[in-house]
Amino acid sequence: MSHRPQLALLLLAGMTLVVSACASKPDLDITIHKSERGAVFVERIPDRSFQATHPMTVSSDTMARVLRGVILKDGRGGVGNLALDKTETIRVFGDDDVEYLAPLLVEGLTRAASDQQVGFHIVKHGTPARSPSAGTVFCLSDVRFPGVCESEQVGRGASVEATGGSLYSYERSLYLTLTGYRQRTERTDANTIADRPLFNPTGLANRTVHFIPESAKRPDSYRTAHSTDTTLVIDYSQLATMPTGSDMRSTAVQPSKSAKEDSAQRDADLDELRKELKEIKKKLTEQETERTRQPPSTSPK
Repeated sequence: MSHRPQLALLLLAGMTLVVSACASKPDLDITIHKSERGAVFVERIPDRSFQATHPMTVSSDTMARVLRGVILKDGRGGVGNLALDKTETIRVFGDDDVEYLAPLLVEGLTRAASDQQVGFHIVKHGTPARSPSAGTVFCLSDVRFPGVCESEQVGRGASVEATGGSLYSYERSLYLTLTGYRQRTERTDANTIADRPLFNPTGLANRTVHFIPESAKRPDSYRTAHSTDTTLVIDYSQLATMPTGSDMRSTAVQPSKSAKEDSAQRDADLDELRKELKEIKKKLTEQETERTRQPPSTSPK
């Protein structure tokens, strides 16, 4: 019996799997901008039955506030009140990221159709890292560009970290989804990396995505079938009318409330100790002055 029909079936099955894997990813339609810093592009929503509210217009200032409000929290605890939570919070987008992304995302939303969404990447260039303990290195082209991953790692010493996601509007809400945070990959041509979507949702394990101010975040009832654990639903109209003091401005890791209280307590203790030492020194000085003023005593007859 010939094995050629079986071999043909196996080849056909393999090609079908590759084609279906590629088809499940969003199709790139429009490149808004790409550079060494990252890329913003309009892509097709994988679910062809879903219709977003596009095109839409939002101000760059409001978009900047949306990006500044995206934070990550360590652990999987309850949401609670972020102001009272003792876990560390990290701002996902720094001020330079916000300055780069905000106007480009606004342009993407004005050019997107109802079956499209806006994708984005932010790329941070790092130094060479070859240590095995440095973590797993992913190749961004392993799905859309099969066979390229191996060649990318030849002769390339430096690495980059990429943060990516997607954004669309639906019924007066912005749906922002993070697909990766500081995902590490081998460094190839900067424009090539910036132009590829992130397929590995790394950097988000054991972390939850939140938004500040919380009052501008929609309740869970607004989440759609396309929402994931890393999707934020934001009332951008209400956010635009809120005072800017409610935004999270610091890009560094925010210290927990307990650490602040400990620091304040230590400062108070030091101040109290300084006062006590000052009083003791004053008393010693007074005693020494009084002793020198007393006349020498005479022995009794």
